[in-house]
Amino acid sequence: MKLFLLFALLLIGFSSVHLLIRYAWTIPQFIELEVENDKKDIRKLGSAFSRIQSEMQRLIYDNAVWDEMIRVIKERDLAFLEENYHIPESLASLNLNGMHFYDVSGEPVSHFALENNGSVILDSVFQTAKSTQKRQFLIVKEPEIPAAKEVQFRSGIIQGKQHPVLYVSGSIVPSTGVGDVVGTMLVWTYLDEKISQQLSDLMQRQITLFEYSALPQGKSVIPFDKYQDYPHIRSSEQKIYISFNDVNGKASTVMAYAKPKRMFDDNLIEYSMGIALLSSILILALIYLLINKMVIIPLTSLRETVVKVIDQGNYSQATNIQRQDEIGRLASLIDGLFATVNSQQTILVEANKKLQKLSDTDELTNIANRRSLMHFLEMIEQQRELSLFPVSMIMLDIDHFKTYNDFYGHQAGDTVICQVAEVLSRNTRSNMDLVARYGGEEFTVVLTQVSKEEALLVANKLKQAIFDLEISHQKSQTAEYISASLGFTSCEQADGFDIEQLFRVADSALYEAKEVGRNSVISKTYQLSTTDNKQTR
Repeated sequence: MKLFLLFALLLIGFSSVHLLIRYAWTIPQFIELEVENDKKDIRKLGSAFSRIQSEMQRLIYDNAVWDEMIRVIKERDLAFLEENYHIPESLASLNLNGMHFYDVSGEPVSHFALENNGSVILDSVFQTAKSTQKRQFLIVKEPEIPAAKEVQFRSGIIQGKQHPVLYVSGSIVPSTGVGDVVGTMLVWTYLDEKISQQLSDLMQRQITLFEYSALPQGKSVIPFDKYQDYPHIRSSEQKIYISFNDVNGKASTVMAYAKPKRMFDDNLIEYSMGIALLSSILILALIYLLINKMVIIPLTSLRETVVKVIDQGNYSQATNIQRQDEIGRLASLIDGLFATVNSQQTILVEANKKLQKLSDTDELTNIANRRSLMHFLEMIEQQRELSLFPVSMIMLDIDHFKTYNDFYGHQAGDTVICQVAEVLSRNTRSNMDLVARYGGEEFTVVLTQVSKEEALLVANKLKQAIFDLEISHQKSQTAEYISASLGFTSCEQADGFDIEQLFRVADSALYEAKEVGRNSVISKTYQLSTTDNKQTR
């Protein structure tokens, strides 16, 4: 009986310890992980909503930062707007319900808005707004505020006649992006099924939109701007409800998605638990050692893996626990959770890479733009701290391009720019060099790991290749065909590498190439001080 009582007490003691560990450590750790994952889902939802606004902003930038649009607004060329923008099919394909144009004082120039069924809207909030309301969504010129000189954007949620509306507006400025603002372009869309579908596609789960005022009383709704302060995200509801504020700071729109399935068992007592302590202290000691080796150590390892993943944000890791019991199944579930999050991160990284490529590529020529050029030079600057290699820069300008545009037309000029870009790309190394459109008819070519003499040969080769296109230029004062002037310099020492100086010397060489009659290559020796630059022809 004493042995039986001892066994019973030991069994109760071990069971109590196990329950205490599960109650005070294991389950709280998993709940904390679950809360963090729920907050990550909310952040992803906010990012997806911001991406939709960014696409609308990109649409405005592509159309409002344009010299032709300045003319249209100043002359109130309604025929141009009706022919190019008042197109129902285009509005539907862009998932928009309205497009509006205003002058700099906030007076409307043109309105075009449609319901989802295609009927024309004549009384949207953007068509009937008073001057005080317009300040919420327009970039207007006021006496007490100096005139803006560069593109500005405004966005937000505003209550429409019947439904909340998402709008994005941007100032109309010259194509350089800097200059006097002459008006505002505004686009908007109902926060309805089409936005819900876009969010669902981005989130890869069903997202449903509601008006905040239409939700039943008692719903647990989490404000998006305060969700980080919430210790718990989930409630007894089957869905998680996130509210977004309008421009007045009031809850307007609610986005809901199904509550993710819980990835662990939160019951305090496990039915599969059974510890058999049979006869003696020796066997009990053996069982203690086995429990320590098979339960405590694996759980500690599992927890350390989870903490490590949370700290590093690297979800490609695994628990490396291959077992058939509850711990093995739990480890398998956590590995599955890590794999799912890692896959979603991969998808987001690929999407960001595509967006990055779009932002680093010149829209006309599909080669690198100025931003990509600067990133490339900064990368070279970092690499040169570890390994020494020469860097050469060629600044290239198409000769008499303005007269070509005036005589042949801008479309023909764009074709020439594309042909020159193709020639430059074809005659350089895609894996080591960079060809970028610096602006207008000016290009920059960066050559790496070639000597100064080899780089000079490349510059002359590029000049000749452009001339060999034999593009007729009747108004050229230099040659019968399109030609180019090139300024060239090389930096061969890492401690003297300076991006601004590289540009300055190459640009100075380009200036001299134009001065000596164009269709030529001028090379200048790179120095930190340019007072003693030598030049060769």
